[in-house]
Amino acid sequence: MKKLGLALCLAFAASAFASISASASDYAFRLHNRANGYTINGFYTYQNGKWSENWLDSRIRPGEYANMDWFSNEGNCVVPFRVSWDGYGADDFKVDWCKGVSNIYMKDKGFSWD
Repeated sequence: MKKLGLALCLAFAASAFASISASASDYAFRLHNRANGYTINGFYTYQNGKWSENWLDSRIRPGEYANMDWFSNEGNCVVPFRVSWDGYGADDFKVDWCKGVSNIYMKDKGFSWD
């Protein structure tokens, strides 16, 4: 009987861990720089009436990408984001994060996502 109880506890723990792991990365994505000649130096999100701190700890040169993660699956689905560039300034965009954003592609003009 003890073995059955232990087996059930382990199965439950494994299931709970898998669930936590899946939800922790629900909003992970890659930020790609597909612009010609522009280096990304900042990524910010707008929530609760203010812009976040810069998510990036290094620049993203043309052709490079950075792995990003919200580390949460709570909050609004549509959250504005801002991307800043060396020698250019910044542009603001919106995307529905609840639609399974895996990649954001910053281009010379605008962006796309999948």
